[in-house]
Amino acid sequence: MRRIMIIVAVLSLVVLMVPAILFLTGRMELATAKWIMLVATILWFAAGTPWLWKQTG
Repeated sequence: MRRIMIIVAVLSLVVLMVPAILFLTGRMELATAKWIMLVATILWFAAGTPWLWKQTG
């Protein structure tokens, strides 16, 4: 399960960068880029938080 979360977290970071690049090159509208980046951000927090969470004790 941890490996799947790592993969999802890393892929969501890649997805965060792609719309920004496509918008800057003029190949994507701003509204579309915002929605894709919002979904990718939610995925990052859902998968990245448990992955990076360290239990002490």
